[in-house]
Amino acid sequence: MKNHYDVIIIGAGPSGLRCAELLAPSELKVLVIEKKQQIGSKVCAGGITRKFFDIYDFPPALLEKRTNKVLLTASSEQYTVHYKEPFLFSVDRKTLGQWQLNRIDTSRVDITTGKQVTHIHKDFIEIDRKIQIGYRYLVGADGASSLVRRYLKLPTSRYIIALQYKIPWRKKDIPFEIIMNGHYFKSGYAWVFPHKNYLAVGCGADPHVLSPKKIKENFHRWIEERGFDISQAAFESYPILYDYQGFHFQNVFLAGEAAGLTSGLTGEGIYPALVSGEAVANSILNKADPHESINKLLIIKRKQEKILRFINMTGPFQNFTFNLIVRFLRNKTLHRRLVEGFS
Repeated sequence: MKNHYDVIIIGAGPSGLRCAELLAPSELKVLVIEKKQQIGSKVCAGGITRKFFDIYDFPPALLEKRTNKVLLTASSEQYTVHYKEPFLFSVDRKTLGQWQLNRIDTSRVDITTGKQVTHIHKDFIEIDRKIQIGYRYLVGADGASSLVRRYLKLPTSRYIIALQYKIPWRKKDIPFEIIMNGHYFKSGYAWVFPHKNYLAVGCGADPHVLSPKKIKENFHRWIEERGFDISQAAFESYPILYDYQGFHFQNVFLAGEAAGLTSGLTGEGIYPALVSGEAVANSILNKADPHESINKLLIIKRKQEKILRFINMTGPFQNFTFNLIVRFLRNKTLHRRLVEGFS
């Protein structure tokens, strides 16, 4: 590492790596800092939609599962949402991260792992409380607990707590499933996402509506009732931040979940991360209109959060609302709009 860079990117997730990839051909000196020893590993259900392929020509062989059907389960209704072509895919996050890393010209971008940024100053950062490195631009791509976001003194009041098990699975195929049940998760939901050798079984719920302790209790009760064997699975917990307050703050940028661009309704985070990583790179390079792509994201995000607020407002009638949603999806027009809008 040098003692000064044009751009320092904190975090080597999808947004940070996409930003670095686009900055690499420029004359700018770029540093990517990742606190984990290995790039790519992250607690995540690993779901991507068709929008992902608008950005990347991702090798089909690296996709673990793909489907044109998703089972929607409410408390007393069940319906299979289907489409003419696959619209939901599962990918291993470590595989995705390593693939993104290999696309970056590392002769032009310095990438360091296992280093913790401990403090941020106006024109330099501190690593491991002893190394100081200056910057012209700083990019916070460091997730829900972003140090850069805290440096900017931005609120983080809107978030979801997600719990998950990766359950070893080599049995028959099991469908992608979304479970909406207000009795367990209030306005949140649970998921079953099949991967190559495991099932990602998890839930997400708003801790302002349901206490973290209760979310965990309900999740385990639901798992027991569904009959999933978690004896060989590790328990994972992580926040999902969707509190967007902006992405450009003079010479400091936020991308992905650090910017709060994850969907509060669906939890989708990989695609918004890639879009915002591009927007940040374009802002630094003065290319195109970086706000255009962010604004398109925000239009969808705000519509989804209106739906989320409505579901929260239904209170004790949430299960009735979920059952009604599933029934409405039997209408061909609504069915098509859901799939095309979501994916």
